[in-house]
Amino acid sequence: MRLPFSSSAFSSSATTPVPVLIAGTAIIATQFLGVLLLVAELGWGGTSEFLDENLQSWDSALILVASILLLLLEIVCGVAVCRRQNWARWCYLLCQILIIFYLLIVSLDWLVLDVFRVEGDSGAEILHSLLLQKIPDVVIIGLLFFPWHRYFHHAK
Repeated sequence: MRLPFSSSAFSSSATTPVPVLIAGTAIIATQFLGVLLLVAELGWGGTSEFLDENLQSWDSALILVASILLLLLEIVCGVAVCRRQNWARWCYLLCQILIIFYLLIVSLDWLVLDVFRVEGDSGAEILHSLLLQKIPDVVIIGLLFFPWHRYFHHAK
């Protein structure tokens, strides 16, 4: 007997390991919560001011648009991970490497941009703060790559 709500989407996610589903859900949730917390901290007026200020110069506008596209790509990766797509976990890992690289070069003043940066007095303090901020992403990457990696190679 087939239930009316059972579809291929539900049956395919039923074979997805729980840690992978948790990782995909966590990717999506952390991105949405990050945006909500940013808007809550800045308020509507502060968010509007932030956008207006960063859209004044082409380099800041480019970084802002790239960060929004990266945010959307990470959400797509979260959905694709839940749907057993191997490319999604590698794409998410690449996104995290790119984010860490950007935050390091900007925060250490190797690149003069003020759109996104980690505050700190020394390089060690900046690195420590960045590592603390990236703990949830490291946990997600761990869920995606250890020991369930064989699962992605056999997925359709």
